[in-house]
Amino acid sequence: MARSKDALVAGSVQSRAEPGELTPVMLQYLSIKEEHKDEVLFFRLGDFYEMFNQDAIEVSRLLNLTLTHRGAAPMCGIPFHAAKIYIARLLRCGKRIAICEQIGDPKAKGLTERKVIEIITPGTALESEYLDGGANNFLACLCLQKGRAGFAYLDVTTSDFFATSWYESDMEENFSKEIGRCHPRELLLPQSLEKNEIVQNTLLQNEEIAVSYYPDWNFDQSLSYKRLLAQFKTVNLQGFSLDEKSPEVAPAGFLLDYLQKTATTNAPHVTGIKVYRDSQFVIMDDSSRRNLEIVENLRDGSSQFSLLECLSHTETAMGKRLLRSWLLYPLTNVEEIRGRQNHVELFVKNRNLLEFVHELFGNILDIERLAGRVAMERAHAKDVQALRASLENWLKVREQLDSCGFTHTEKNLAEQIVALIKNAILEDPATALGEGRIIKEGWSAELDEYRRIHDNVNKILDDYAEEEKAATGIQNLRIRSNSLTGYYIEITRGKSEQVPAHFILRRALTNADRYTTVRLQEIEKQIGEAELKITETEKALFLELRSKIAEHTNYLLQTAKEIAYADVTSSLAYAALLHGWVKPFVDNSKDFIIKGGRHPVVELHLPSGEFVPNDIEISAEKESKSAYFALITGPNMAGKSTYLRQNALIALLAQIGSFVPAKEAHIGAVDRIFCRVGASDNLARGESTFLVEMTETAYILRTATEKSFVIMDEVGRGTSTEDGLSIAWAVSEYLLNALKCKTLFATHYHELTRLDHPSLKLLCMEVSEEADKITFLRKIKEGASENSYGIHVASLAGLPQSVIRRANEILNTLQKGADSAVSENAGSLQTLQTSAEEKPLEKSVSMPGLFSDEELVLDEILSCDPDDMTPRQALDLVARWKKSLSGR
Repeated sequence: MARSKDALVAGSVQSRAEPGELTPVMLQYLSIKEEHKDEVLFFRLGDFYEMFNQDAIEVSRLLNLTLTHRGAAPMCGIPFHAAKIYIARLLRCGKRIAICEQIGDPKAKGLTERKVIEIITPGTALESEYLDGGANNFLACLCLQKGRAGFAYLDVTTSDFFATSWYESDMEENFSKEIGRCHPRELLLPQSLEKNEIVQNTLLQNEEIAVSYYPDWNFDQSLSYKRLLAQFKTVNLQGFSLDEKSPEVAPAGFLLDYLQKTATTNAPHVTGIKVYRDSQFVIMDDSSRRNLEIVENLRDGSSQFSLLECLSHTETAMGKRLLRSWLLYPLTNVEEIRGRQNHVELFVKNRNLLEFVHELFGNILDIERLAGRVAMERAHAKDVQALRASLENWLKVREQLDSCGFTHTEKNLAEQIVALIKNAILEDPATALGEGRIIKEGWSAELDEYRRIHDNVNKILDDYAEEEKAATGIQNLRIRSNSLTGYYIEITRGKSEQVPAHFILRRALTNADRYTTVRLQEIEKQIGEAELKITETEKALFLELRSKIAEHTNYLLQTAKEIAYADVTSSLAYAALLHGWVKPFVDNSKDFIIKGGRHPVVELHLPSGEFVPNDIEISAEKESKSAYFALITGPNMAGKSTYLRQNALIALLAQIGSFVPAKEAHIGAVDRIFCRVGASDNLARGESTFLVEMTETAYILRTATEKSFVIMDEVGRGTSTEDGLSIAWAVSEYLLNALKCKTLFATHYHELTRLDHPSLKLLCMEVSEEADKITFLRKIKEGASENSYGIHVASLAGLPQSVIRRANEILNTLQKGADSAVSENAGSLQTLQTSAEEKPLEKSVSMPGLFSDEELVLDEILSCDPDDMTPRQALDLVARWKKSLSGR
């Protein structure tokens, strides 16, 4: 595209300037940029948005644009009509954008006036092009006051506004957990937290979040309280479980203030805030959530190969967001869980209803965000028509759902809104208010008259000419026009004596005279103003209509929630039918009994019927005969990790109200799910793989309760065998004696199978050995495994055969006498049981070395090469062996 005259003039001025001299345009840019140092300034020059200096360098790198120069200043630009595409990409990079437009007449002489009309940030973006329809776009804020941390987050596009708090001493656990759950696009923090170690460590793990710091005085408790009162139009906040001293008030109030100053909207559709506590939802730390791959996978962060992928059969954007929320916030209240289950079951049993609902949901657009755009006066005519079509389809769906136990708002208001839009707005209206083509004929008599004039100019003039011909008898009278005089009546000289008195002479010509009349002047004025009047009237009528719809914003938002709920429950039913899942029995017991359980994600990506189901029966009930601690042994690649994860996912699915991948399931609701699986490091924080493992283990031991569900895999493997076995043994004791929670503990330390406790059961992965052929059956059975088959797995991975042979030789040597490595006097854990209050870890089971001194010396003798030793080295070795054995 050729650059506009304004841009070219700026260029020519720059080219004539002396080196180092700034043009008026650049001076104007620098003046505006001074006020917007934190934003990328999109500076309008004709048909382009230009960026200069550091903005140009950074944007050209991020967007792969060509970097040019205007004089000494680096510069790059984008066409204004394609700006949304580039802005969306910059927002994904966490950038803030200030849009500077030409507000003066570009044709006027001198420098065109410009000003910033909009600031767009990742957390305040409103346009659909900037948003992910399937996820909330949260703007979050955290602040610390008087030993308490307040955390609030808001999606201005949907009006979802949440807040919670915790003690500052629990900061490390709760901040990362909340960030992982709501995953905000933008985070606002006081400057006092800029060097807070806990905050910065969490942000290192979430680099995609745009973070801004503000002086601490912005987070004033009193001003925030007043801001919330004004927003919600209430005299107090007791209805939202808040008071003047609540720690949630300061961050919530600052979010609204930030929104007003940045996005220049007071968000009238945000009429309340939901304050929640951890007890309402199943708690999962960020590590457990990532390891279970609930909404995104560990490989690339997408929803593929995640639990969300298995359940994602929703048809509406509102349903997609709600399903994601259910997965991140599983319920703990059994009655609420059963309520969801019943609605899922309704769809499962009525497949015709399910198909009908899914088909119509596909025609429903994002009512939630459309209502928000209407409330914030951002909706255009096509948005309003989309709202009408969506409500029409919803009315058809709810006719079927009303008799099935779903509760809905009254439908008369939806019908009124549909009728209002249908009668007023064209089926395919223009999006820009200045284009016309918005309001239907018959809606406004005034607009219809302007359109009649605009569309029938020739007929109006011909009709008037016929009137004058009949009145004057001058049959050759003609109405003509030109650019100088406008419309006029032309009469030949031969008819001059017949010209009536109300004709006003405009000009005398050789063969004819030109006249006008008061009536003709009125017609000319009407014709000249018709187009402008059409645009102005249509605009006024549309804004009036939009305001009427905005009065019902709360109703539309409630309707959107009803649609989302029906969409999600039908989606869960579809997944249950597609994959053969069953309705679990959920209660407040401590049982966890699964018959034929499967891993939903693994099964989805395997050929039909190939996944091997497994059972589990554990219980923390005192009167139950089932153990609550399952120790699982078995080889690598046999399916231990899959088995652990599948049971955690089954528990989570049950507590969002879904059916589960099993033949039968009885699940006692849990308060927390912990997943200590997998190995990773955190080099940015200087933490090794083993330190990360121990940190996660420590978190579980410190925070789990009797109602928690814990899965742990290979605890202690990141250090020496003796250290690792000792840690795994001690952790197992603590889980058995102190916490007494439902636990699945997988390990390669077969020595742990010697633990003796009435609440411990031994499980192992079944292996088939025929001659030299080893087959992993992926089936769980009672008992303990005697072999890890690690060398077999190494062979499958392609290690050289010489390495495999040598490994087998070493293994045979090490296994000699290994059965006696654990002392027979290790004692029974049964004698060590105490209550958690009695500090059970103060007593421990004595554990000797894994291998005897004789075995270690013998192994060293067999591995040394005497031919390569000097006499001195040989004597030193003998002396060391004697010293090692003298301890006997």
